[in-house]
Order: sequence, then structure tokens, then C-alpha cells
Amino acid sequence: MTTTCSNCEALDFRDSDPATFKICSFLVNVLSHMYEQWVKSGSPLDFDWQPVNACEITNDFKVSDYEFITLIWSTFTYENALGAKKTVTEPFGSIVKSTVDGNLFLVFRGSKSAADFLVDVETSPVSYLAKTLNPPPGIQVGKGWYSVYSGLRESLLASFQSMRGENKLLTITGHSLGSALATLAVPDAVANSLRVRHYNSASPMVGLLSFKAYYESLKAIDSTSPGWQKTFRLVNAADSVPKFPESPAGYVHVGTSVAFNADYGSEKKIHDPCCSYAYAIYNPEHPCNPDFDQCATGAVK
Repeated sequence: MTTTCSNCEALDFRDSDPATFKICSFLVNVLSHMYEQWVKSGSPLDFDWQPVNACEITNDFKVSDYEFITLIWSTFTYENALGAKKTVTEPFGSIVKSTVDGNLFLVFRGSKSAADFLVDVETSPVSYLAKTLNPPPGIQVGKGWYSVYSGLRESLLASFQSMRGENKLLTITGHSLGSALATLAVPDAVANSLRVRHYNSASPMVGLLSFKAYYESLKAIDSTSPGWQKTFRLVNAADSVPKFPESPAGYVHVGTSVAFNADYGSEKKIHDPCCSYAYAIYNPEHPCNPDFDQCATGAVK
């Protein structure tokens, strides 16, 4: 059965690089399947991950061309539906290296567990502790995403420090919750003198105007740092996540919106990292996937 969309609008890449969006989409979908593997294996803390391509749309990439170096875990605390505080440990990201050109990637998955979805709605602004030189006062970001990021930051910084001598471009990417984590990772990468670019998809608004102003000042931290290059956000205009949080007021996006519109009539479909977002990247003139249901059956969410 053919899938139809309402209000379909072509994807405008603006001055972003479509090839980079394709690589990032491939890696994000590999990370989505990583979580599924972890759960099926009993959620062990010594997880032996076997990366696979989880999205048939990105089959022009081969997992064998990438080395998945370090799995990034977070230990974070959240409140359950009864108001009780719970602490969990989950794998969220990976440091990835291309075996073809040596370029480096930091990739984060989107929300999967009940804990993930609960931290997503912890939107009270909290103080953000910037690690770059001379940050402005009063920077605030969303509580839930910052909790998850804080739970993985120590191990991530160790990876950043090991990259310093490689002089390679680091592309930071993610989908949904993973985009929020990617955004929070950019300042730490810049503080470690890494050359950074940021391509994400379906990102919520991570912080208040104070965070946006700080984030956009990272282009030139000092004369020796290559700094942050650019941030591009792939957005399905029909997706509710990039409009979140609406409350409390004051949240704003960072970076440049790269938008399309494919309204499948279901938030789950609209937000899908493979059959919606990846499809749009590969079919920018006609981003509505007519074979969405068949794609979703074959893709691992």
C-alpha cells in the first residue's frame, strides 16, 4: 500500500553538505540498532556490540568501512511516574573512525527506554557549567538532557583528549535526544582544541538564549583553537520534537535549520530516523516516502 503525505515540501540543504548528512544518517541508524542489540542481550554493562546497518535507505554505506572505537555510556538519575528518583546506566553513543579517510565521528542515538522519555520532559532550565575560557554568566539548558550528558561527560572527555594529536575533522551527530547530547558535546570538543562540525536531525531546543549566545561564540575561543565550524539541523516541519519544549518559555534553537515537510499523519512516522529523515536526505525533491510502511518493516527502530 502506498503511503501518502500532506503538505509535502522539498528539502532545502542551504549551504550544508548533503554527503555529510548521508553519512550521519547512516551512523545514527547504526546506533539506533545498537540499543536494540543491548536490550536483547540482557542489557549487560560489558556489552559486546556488533554494529550493523539498520536502515535500508543508507545501504550505499558499509559498516566495514567504519571502526566503532568506543561505546559511550551514561549513568543518570530521573524521576519515574510516581516521583521516585531512579538511577540507570545506558549506552548512548559511539566514537567512530572512517577506515577510508580517517575522519572521526561522535554519534548519539535517540530516545529508546522509558527513562529516556522521562528525562526528555524534564525541561526545567538548569545552570550549564561551560569549560571553555571566559564564558558568560547565567547559561541555562534543559535539566533532563543535561543530566544524561553529565553522566557520560567524563568518558567522553577522555576520548576527546585522545583525539587531540590526530588533527582530524570531528563530525558530531545525533537524532532527537541524541541531537541534544550532540549539541552539549560541541563546547567540550572545542575546549579540547578539536576541529568540529555538527550535523543533527530532529533536535529539540536544548537551552535558553544564554546558551545559544555562548554556543555561537565558540567559533573563535582563542587563536590556537580551530573551534566549531557549523551546526546544521535537519528538520521535518511536521515533527513536534523540534518545536519542543514549548514550556517554560525562552528555549531557542542553535545552528541553521535544513528543513523539509513530510506529514505522515503520525508522530512516530514523522520522527522516524530512517524511513522519514534518511529518506528525505536521499530524495530531497520529493521527501515523502511512498513505501514508508514497507521501509519501517525492514528497518530496525
